Amino acid sequence: MTKSRFLLAGLLAAGLSIASIANAGDQDFTIVNETGMALGSMYVAPESDAKSWGSELFKGKVLPSGNKVDITFSAKNTECEYAIAFKDSDDNEYEIHNVDLCAITELRLSKSGNSILYKTVK
Repeated sequence: MTKSRFLLAGLLAAGLSIASIANAGDQDFTIVNETGMALGSMYVAPESDAKSWGSELFKGKVLPSGNKVDITFSAKNTECEYAIAFKDSDDNEYEIHNVDLCAITELRLSKSGNSILYKTVK
């Protein structure tokens, strides 16, 4: 009986580890720039801590309008709601909020006046 308990405990632990691996990268997505302007930088932060922007995700490159890029980042949490900040090539700043990165695969950006609009693709 004791051996079967250890075996069951081991299988449960392995299952939890596999579930954690499966959840890794849930916040990764593709960004499509349809704004009509180049985006010079991008930052993400959990919505609960929206002013603690992490590393710049474009890594010094520019995302021209009409192009897309895959965004992969190592979230240190399991949060899904994120704020995203952008700067255009003139250093104008834009923010969008409450983006559920766990529920989407693509984020399509457009511009209306002085605002960045977004549409999510699941």
